[in-house]
Amino acid sequence: MGNLNIHNPKFIRSRPFSSRHYTEAAKQLDFKPDRNHDQVNSDSTRGSLQKDLLIFHQNIRGLKGKTEEIMNNITTNPPHVLCFMEHHLECHQLDYVLLQSYRLVAKFCRTTYRYGGVCIYVHESLQASNMEVLKYCKEEDLEVCSARLYLPTCTIGIVNLYRSPLGNFDYFLEEL
Repeated sequence: MGNLNIHNPKFIRSRPFSSRHYTEAAKQLDFKPDRNHDQVNSDSTRGSLQKDLLIFHQNIRGLKGKTEEIMNNITTNPPHVLCFMEHHLECHQLDYVLLQSYRLVAKFCRTTYRYGGVCIYVHESLQASNMEVLKYCKEEDLEVCSARLYLPTCTIGIVNLYRSPLGNFDYFLEEL
């Protein structure tokens, strides 16, 4: 894909930035023993913990009218990130899709063909920014959006992409 523009990220927040708020919220991510490491080398990793980052990914086949169902399905174990493919919305419509406690951080919407599109919502307790990847998008061939998550111990990138079965597979592989 080439180089991404990482020098001047645009922060998208639902409220004024407070580093204390994000630090406290990030501390509340679930801690669980890292069982894989314990099995490989129990002496050197005994007591080590990892934070679970929960990402929900769904080919939603139309986001409009499904927000209540989505929220009902994630209530018991809410993920930190929601990634949807084929949201079927125009950009101005997607901006008005509200998911309680989440904010839209990244999106791609079709302008020529119908349906398609990808988006990423991030829980409001996490700091995130959009990673600009629009120049790689081509409707049906490669529809992609990306977000950068700022966690206490690292910064990670989340990429959500979709390729229509009707799309050009060679273009998809070249740009990937």
